[in-house]
Amino acid sequence: MKYLALILLILVTTESAFSSLGLELIPKGRPFRMTFADPREVRMALVFEGSTKIDATIGNYFSLFGIRSEEGSDWFFHVGLEGCGYFTMRQSDNRFPLETADGLIGFYTETAVGPFQYQFRLTHISAHLADGSTDGSIAYSRETAILRTGYLLNQDTHFYAGIHYMVNTVPKLPRWTYQLGASSFFRFFEGKLAPFAAFDLKHKGDVSVNPSLSLQLGVAFGNPPDIYKSFRFFYSYFTGTDPRGQYYTKHVTEHSIGIEMQI
Repeated sequence: MKYLALILLILVTTESAFSSLGLELIPKGRPFRMTFADPREVRMALVFEGSTKIDATIGNYFSLFGIRSEEGSDWFFHVGLEGCGYFTMRQSDNRFPLETADGLIGFYTETAVGPFQYQFRLTHISAHLADGSTDGSIAYSRETAILRTGYLLNQDTHFYAGIHYMVNTVPKLPRWTYQLGASSFFRFFEGKLAPFAAFDLKHKGDVSVNPSLSLQLGVAFGNPPDIYKSFRFFYSYFTGTDPRGQYYTKHVTEHSIGIEMQI
C-alpha cells in the first residue's frame, strides 16, 4: 500500500507541477486541423468505389504532452504519435478479398498560434500486396519528413500547404513532394447539419504524371463544439497517381462514396 500511495503522490505532484507551468499530460485533440481530402490522412473511414472496390482506413493519433499559454487557447503545442492502416478490398464473385495493405507509423509536433498552425511529422510507411492480389509485389518502404503550415480563416475554413521530403526510400526515387489544400464547412440548423467541401493537391517528384487531385463534397452531422469532428458522409473524386504504394506509378481516376468519423 505504501508504494501505491507513493505513486499516487508522485502523479498528483507531477500533474500540479505541469499545470503550474502550462504543461498538459495526454492532452486531447491536436493543434493542426485534419486535412480531409488528403488520401493519406490519419483517419477512420470507409470508401466505396461502386460495387468493385472498398477502401478501409483505420488510424488514430495520440498526443503525449502539450504546452498551453496562460492566456488560454491563444498558443499551444503538442508532441505525439500516430498510426494508420490503409486497406483495399476488391470484388471477386461474391467476396471482397483483401488486395493491398499499407501501414503508417509516425511522430509529430504541432503548434497553433491564433489562426496559424504549424506541423512537423516524421513518418514511416510500407506497402504490401495481400493474398487477394493477383499482381507481383515490389519492395516499398519510405521514411518522410513533412512540414506543413495552416491558416484558419474562421473556425470552419482551413487552408494549408506543405512540403514532404523522403529521408529514405526503397526503391530510390526523387524525394520532394509539394502539397496544397483547403476545407470549409457551412453550418445550418444551429450547427447540427453542415455541408462541406475540401480539396488536396500534390505534386510528387517520384512519378511522371502530376498533379494528383483529391476532392470531397459532403455533409457533416451532429453538433460537437467543432463541426469537423462530426460524422461525415461524402462524395470523393480522385485523379492522379495511385496512393497505394504498390501501385505508385499507376495513373487512376476514381469516383467514390464514403463515411468517416474522427475520434
